[in-house]
Amino acid sequence: MSTVPARLRRALCLNVCLVIVLGGCATARPELAQVRALAAGTAALNAFSELSQRHVDSYQRARPYLSAAEEVRERLLDAQRRAAQADVARLAQAVRLYLQALGRLANADAYDVQPELASAGAAIRAWPGSGIDDRHVSAYTLLLQQLSRLGGAASQHAHLAQVLHDGDAPLQALLAALDSLLALYDKSGDNERDMVLGLLEVEIAYADTPQQRLLAVLAKNMQQSKTEEYRLYGLRHTLARRQLAALARDHAHLAAALSTTEATWTDQ
Repeated sequence: MSTVPARLRRALCLNVCLVIVLGGCATARPELAQVRALAAGTAALNAFSELSQRHVDSYQRARPYLSAAEEVRERLLDAQRRAAQADVARLAQAVRLYLQALGRLANADAYDVQPELASAGAAIRAWPGSGIDDRHVSAYTLLLQQLSRLGGAASQHAHLAQVLHDGDAPLQALLAALDSLLALYDKSGDNERDMVLGLLEVEIAYADTPQQRLLAVLAKNMQQSKTEEYRLYGLRHTLARRQLAALARDHAHLAAALSTTEATWTDQ
């Protein structure tokens, strides 16, 4: 039979429990850094917001170059763009808010209950004559165990794995919607380019008299400037779509990886 008194054994056991819990809270998980990096990667959303606003402003930008027939058509399209813009912005904002929440969940101290556990102090002993008996010591131990389950790497990992798993399908759908919108913006930009440059081409061809020489020079300069502008925005649409695709792939990869490592973690 052990020579260590029962109360001392309980105190030693609780001290060991606290050491394990506090050590577990400090254990770093590389997946958390990957989730934080994913959450911080908002370049695609920033680009989408800017390109979306440019799309909304298409009519005002192209208006000086429109024929009468084009004016009527583009005015109707302008009304449609502006009517839909609030919901388009909400789609992007939902993705942004989701990523921000992921970042908070993956913070190193998000599930750190070390301050609470440390402030609990050392293990307690039973003092039957003073009102603290073995039942109270056991309750104290169990309550701290419950506190430890609220935090630590295992709990954080489990929560993140669940959020990533449940959020992957709707996130993929929203990112696909943003990608489709960018494709629409790119096509709309091509149409605007053709209208603007087409008009400049015609105006330059007919500005062939000495009195119109300065007008022709200005039109050619504007034509070159506009050609470069549309080329660069075409590239930006392509880049933004690639960034959205990368975001979708990275999230899907993390969702699968954390689900796998979570199963391994909890089985240990």
